[in-house]
Amino acid sequence: MANAAKPDSRHLPVTSAAELRRILGPLNDDAAARILALRPSLEDLEVVALHAKGEGDRVDRLGHKLAGRAAAVFDILSREEEDLEDLARRA
Repeated sequence: MANAAKPDSRHLPVTSAAELRRILGPLNDDAAARILALRPSLEDLEVVALHAKGEGDRVDRLGHKLAGRAAAVFDILSREEEDLEDLARRA
């Protein structure tokens, strides 16, 4: 019988807002829903979290430039941050 390999859970889509927030930090419900709709993997979110912390250069050197779902998630986070900064300036 063939040896069936277990799928690597880092490549499976993250399916809960709680998991997103654990990895990426605070998110409003709208941003969480938009990110979940992209069906990013745990690996995608970990790369995004590093970029969001300003460690993108290190990640790039390791050959993990943002592309695909990770890039789309980062765009959503960036817009979210800009919106929060805009609200703070208006207050």
